[in-house]
Amino acid sequence: MPEVLFTKSAFKIATHCPTQAYYYRNSKGKNLEYENQSATDEFLKSMAEGGFQVGELAKIYGEVPPENDLEGCFGYDEPLKRTRELFEQENVNIAEAAFRFGDCFVRADVVKKKGDFIDLIEVKAKSWDPNNPFVNTPTRGANAGKNVVNSGIRDYLYDVAFQKWVVENALKIDYPNKTFTVRAYLMMADKSKVNTIPRLNSLFRIKKSVGSDGEKRAHAEVAPEAIEILKNPHEHVLTPFYVDDECKLIIEGKTAEQADVLGMPFVPFIEEKSKWFVNNEKHYCLLGSKCFKCPFQLSEEGKAKGLKSGYEECWRNTADFKDEDFEKPSIKELWGSFLGSKKNKWVQERKYFLSDITEGDLPLQAGTRPESGLDHCERKWLQIRNTLSGATEPVILKDELRAEMEKWKFPLHMIDFETTNSALPYFEGQRPYEQVAFQFSHHVIYEDGRIEHKGQFLETRPGYFPNFDFVRELRKQLCKDEGSVFRYATHENTILNAIRVQLMASKEKDKDELIEFIESITYEKGNDKAGIPSREGDRNMIDLCEVVKRFYWHPIMKGSNSIKQVLPAILNSGTYLQEKYGKPIYGSEIKSCNYTAESPLTLIVKNESGEVQNPYKALPQLKEIQDELIGEIAAQGLWSKEELEQYVQSASADEMDADEDTRINNGGLPLVLFRSFQALAPKVDWEKAITAANPSKDAIKYNALRKGLLKYCELDTMSMVLIWEYFNNVIKE
Repeated sequence: MPEVLFTKSAFKIATHCPTQAYYYRNSKGKNLEYENQSATDEFLKSMAEGGFQVGELAKIYGEVPPENDLEGCFGYDEPLKRTRELFEQENVNIAEAAFRFGDCFVRADVVKKKGDFIDLIEVKAKSWDPNNPFVNTPTRGANAGKNVVNSGIRDYLYDVAFQKWVVENALKIDYPNKTFTVRAYLMMADKSKVNTIPRLNSLFRIKKSVGSDGEKRAHAEVAPEAIEILKNPHEHVLTPFYVDDECKLIIEGKTAEQADVLGMPFVPFIEEKSKWFVNNEKHYCLLGSKCFKCPFQLSEEGKAKGLKSGYEECWRNTADFKDEDFEKPSIKELWGSFLGSKKNKWVQERKYFLSDITEGDLPLQAGTRPESGLDHCERKWLQIRNTLSGATEPVILKDELRAEMEKWKFPLHMIDFETTNSALPYFEGQRPYEQVAFQFSHHVIYEDGRIEHKGQFLETRPGYFPNFDFVRELRKQLCKDEGSVFRYATHENTILNAIRVQLMASKEKDKDELIEFIESITYEKGNDKAGIPSREGDRNMIDLCEVVKRFYWHPIMKGSNSIKQVLPAILNSGTYLQEKYGKPIYGSEIKSCNYTAESPLTLIVKNESGEVQNPYKALPQLKEIQDELIGEIAAQGLWSKEELEQYVQSASADEMDADEDTRINNGGLPLVLFRSFQALAPKVDWEKAITAANPSKDAIKYNALRKGLLKYCELDTMSMVLIWEYFNNVIKE
């Protein structure tokens, strides 16, 4: 069996849960035994791809010549050999340098050797404010007067401290007659810096290739013009933070949080956990509320493949769970708002099920209450009691909901945004992770019950900053009346407040009008210490999610109030919506910007069991949209459909080759697609670049994916309409 060493990834997982490190080892390649859901999470994939971009920029800033980039060296022996060869030079910069000490093996992102001094640079796609300390000294509590690593940077500092420890010890063994000084850095996006390079993000393009194992993987490719552009003077938003002193404290076991986080000092932790990992030993840890988020849980797809659930194994062995226990209503399912550390305490007390919770554990506290409806504790107890009683019907506080809805002013406006951000800003003048709002959808409900997809916005042109036009168009669509405006959860409020700050610093001629509009429909909490009062617009958006929390609960939802959970609940409650939307009326009777009377959408379809299918599954496959475009071009007579299909499939592999047998039906994919759109040539009008004489491959894909995005976002606001319709029908019964 090939040797397995304790790597950076294994170390990071072990700091959170050593048992998960065992499952991680046995969930990859030929050791595929357990399912790892984090490997298929689209949002996590998008974050990882942003890390690839940051990594490539770090190599340029680290002045690593291409021949010293060891990323293509695989296994353990080859990169170790190449690193030792390069270390024969007095001064050398290396990417992905390899070091081994005992059972521990690290690939350092960037290493700069200057004689006997080694700069060890760990690169992270995280942002950090340089005014924020890495290590704090609390004045109160159990750790008063002690060094405590800031929890917001702890994983990253532990990571580079682990590498520093391995590198220092490896060098002592490999070069016994030399004394090296290893200095540790964390290279991160600096929140205090403003990007001065147009389209910085697009200089590092995400491409996809198929490996020897047949899996499609992403990597960042540096644009040909990037090196020349980056030679010019510019603000470095990616900054190396010196963290050597903090790493020394961690390695010496002198930071107080180690007892709680690791259960022992830093070095003994590495020595023990690395031994477990390389010997493939499974050691069960104490259970806690963090176990509920374990990625090694089994999906239906994983079960069909014969994979195992690490999550279940832990509960069987540590809590004596039997098959039937996994079917019992668990505290895992309890709505978590304001629960804090209670769930962790309950697990430690072996209170695993909703039936174990008493009013002593969860008292009905008198405190801040909504004007009407359920408060947080009442909502939790509603879930507990109705779940334990086996209730199958929803709970609706009809009278109070009716009174609430009577406050709303017609026409009602439902809005939803698609936004993105990145460590490497898309546009000049932006800070790392500053928000970009590139799409919204807008449905209107009139007092007579008519519903209309009133408008939308989607700006994906390469190099074009969309935020201010986004607000202009939103203002144009909402300012025709004084009707109530709705969002679902806090995202839209957060984004508009962020754009307000951008506008205040801008030179836009109409910025005062746009700021006034934003302030009219948003809320911003004040800061008492800074003497800043709270602000609430006279047309402040109504949070439909809060309405759900206060007046409605369905057993299908369990502890979630996500619209993706609420929607199936209301669609499976009663027949009104099922009968209405079980017909192809969306796009015909109900006006839509993306569906027509000739090709309307049937929103509600039942499966073989008679349950309503998730409407997001009604969205067309990306391949269907692309085939429709190909058909339109082929109809012009210069190409056959078969020729066009073959032509488009020959396009190079990159992000625009998003799997065409999928739908845009999750929040991670729009972020990925916006990034790929921005990497296209900026001087091409991509929305008009399809002609029969020159049907650009990228233009066909661009327009197909745009159509997919428009239909996805439209369904988000239509989902809000469906929730309103359900409530409106219920209060009339």
